[in-house]
Amino acid sequence: MLSKIIDSIQPRHIGLLAMCGLAFLYMALFRYDSYGIEEGAARALLINWSIIDKVANATALFGIPDLRSLMFIFLDIHWAGSLPAAKMFTLFMVFATALMLYRWGENNDSAETSTIATALLLIAPITVMQVDSISSGVFLLFCFICAFWLEKMYDDNRHTLPGSIFMLILISAFAVSLHPMGLALPIALLLLWLPKKDNLVDSKKRRNLMIGIGSSSMVLLIMRWGWSGLESQGGHLASLGAILSGSPILQATPPIGYGLIVASLLSFTIAVYIYRRYFELFSLTLVIACLIGLLRPDTSWALMALTCILFLGLPMLTALHRKTGIQNLIGQRGLILILIVVCTSIFTSADKHYRMISQLKLKSDVDYLLTSAAAIANENKDEFIIASQWPARTMLATKRDVLPLPPQRILKDATIFSEKTAGITHFMFDPNATKNKALARISASLGHQMEAIELLPAGVIIQVNRGKPN
Repeated sequence: MLSKIIDSIQPRHIGLLAMCGLAFLYMALFRYDSYGIEEGAARALLINWSIIDKVANATALFGIPDLRSLMFIFLDIHWAGSLPAAKMFTLFMVFATALMLYRWGENNDSAETSTIATALLLIAPITVMQVDSISSGVFLLFCFICAFWLEKMYDDNRHTLPGSIFMLILISAFAVSLHPMGLALPIALLLLWLPKKDNLVDSKKRRNLMIGIGSSSMVLLIMRWGWSGLESQGGHLASLGAILSGSPILQATPPIGYGLIVASLLSFTIAVYIYRRYFELFSLTLVIACLIGLLRPDTSWALMALTCILFLGLPMLTALHRKTGIQNLIGQRGLILILIVVCTSIFTSADKHYRMISQLKLKSDVDYLLTSAAAIANENKDEFIIASQWPARTMLATKRDVLPLPPQRILKDATIFSEKTAGITHFMFDPNATKNKALARISASLGHQMEAIELLPAGVIIQVNRGKPN
């Protein structure tokens, strides 16, 4: 009986069991308060929650949310208002992406390198950070790998018009709404489809599909131009260094050294990929996304960089071993074994440190500012309306109505500013940010009315005292 059970167990069953165990480890690393959420994700969640609860608030004024708000609709059926549910949904997205990535790696190289790459991606601290913050990088990677399989389904049924092509158009628009790197998907599709020569019917159909993908992506590009809600840009090396060092909250200084190592590996991987000129949809999309991400380096870009290094670089490393001609374990897999040991040790150590953030209730600089805003809101239960640079995150923290910062056009005249912002009791923003210079100047000029009550590294909270005389 036992032998029959053992014989029926296949490698994929062991892999799925390992992912179940990893899911519990992820849940132990998460933080379950209202902090650490990406601004864009908070906007997508809040606009759904306000609709489900039939609460009128200023969520619609925060800017057009990305299409994550459509995916989060499934959560609102039973778990509206639950951040843990949103994080678990994001975790499921990661595991679904990992399974599709494994299948892609198996088809393009081997099951060996695909297994190693998938396992390292799942235990990497940057992946934990992305899931915990419900960041756009997780959903962006899901779009890229889904587009590969949808395009393959279309090629297998090119003489019909399968539903996969409509999903491909939707996935392309979804990716563009998330992040500037999402533009890599329609660009890669156009680069691969334009040179193809089909018969007249297929050529016309492909042209119509390219028009559909291009037009939908352009509409989302116009709607989301500027991509409001993304986290603030960091340095290139600091963002890449987070792949190995983990959360910057525990870092006294930016991990520039780690960033140099990762940047070197990424540059080498992309250079070899371009030199080989073996272009297919997912790998080309990933490389283009990494190049676009140079314009906005953040943790989502770091996740794309890690995926590129693992799924494109590991096969290159395996091919390098074969060229040595040494027929033993060290000669054929020596560098890969060293890479696995080193990366596993670094990743698990960083994950353990990430757990300390939740246990010690540590926060980022912005989250400490949000904590102060929540305390002020509790003290002013009757009258509290704050205009914030991070409106969605502030609403999650304070559980009160929040407005975005006033537009630039009313910041030129103090009288107009006072009239238009009547009713706002507090302002919260980073005075060192270029876009907030005008607000900082007019706040200083109205010193008799506006008093800074909190000054923290991430910004300032200003209280409006309209009753005070000049």
